[in-house]
Amino acid sequence: MGGLIGAGVPLLLGTVFMTVGVMVGRRSRRLRQEGTQTSATVVGFKTHRDFDSNRTMYQPVVQWVTGDGRTVETVSSVASSSVGDLRRGAAVTVFYDPDNPKRMLIDGHDGGVLVVVFCILGAVGLAAGLLVAWFTAT
Repeated sequence: MGGLIGAGVPLLLGTVFMTVGVMVGRRSRRLRQEGTQTSATVVGFKTHRDFDSNRTMYQPVVQWVTGDGRTVETVSSVASSSVGDLRRGAAVTVFYDPDNPKRMLIDGHDGGVLVVVFCILGAVGLAAGLLVAWFTAT
């Protein structure tokens, strides 16, 4: 019985990580396929301190004009410990939801690596939980 309870922790964590990875990946894919693509400008960065790694995290703030003429400025949902090739004034391509332009992603900075990492961690957690359950049941 204790082994089955022990299997629950990796199964739960694996399920959570896999769910987050799949949801973020689907959102990105949906914006790329169904969203509107346009040019935007990096106008700044929102910063915050990650207390786990003791690093400053940067989220690009981008601005563009929608197809109906509205100027939109929004913060990317993806944060990184460096600004990389994004600089204030840089031109970037964004995909956004015309019904809710705040839902957008910056092409090339959409957290694709993060999606893969979450899915791999989820798969490892699920496999570990299933192995513990298997060996406990036999």
